[in-house]
Amino acid sequence: MLREERMEYLYDKSWNKKGPLFVMIVGVVTALWLWFNDSRMNLSLFIICAAVFMPLLVATWHKLKLFLQFNDSTIYRRFIYLKGTVQFVLLIGVMSMLALYSLKYITLDTMSLGGAVLIAGCLLLESWVDWKVLKIDDEHVVESLLGLMNREKRKE
Repeated sequence: MLREERMEYLYDKSWNKKGPLFVMIVGVVTALWLWFNDSRMNLSLFIICAAVFMPLLVATWHKLKLFLQFNDSTIYRRFIYLKGTVQFVLLIGVMSMLALYSLKYITLDTMSLGGAVLIAGCLLLESWVDWKVLKIDDEHVVESLLGLMNREKRKE
């Protein structure tokens, strides 16, 4: 499959169309949380995590599954799994930093420094993985191309 075909496939199969269903799921989970817990700090932390980070985790998992369909090579699959793992670590790490700060276990300076180091490290590792995957599969679609295609589709 050529790069343009892969981009079209990824755009057509994007997770964006499942948004309303996920909003309902987040609503049900939030209602259950309110029912079982009475703490406002925990509630606000939970709502931030559920409403912001959980959709990103689901979208990352969905994109990982789509990328795995493009090439059956074991090395390619390992690098795609590594890329997905880096994205999961980034999201969970940022969520953990916010949780630790809101629960007053770390200071704002520590959270800022830790977040910056985490984000920079994950982005560098993800760029390295993309570089390695492009050596294995010439038609690999990197994230920047997907973002560019999404912007072009919205303009039309």
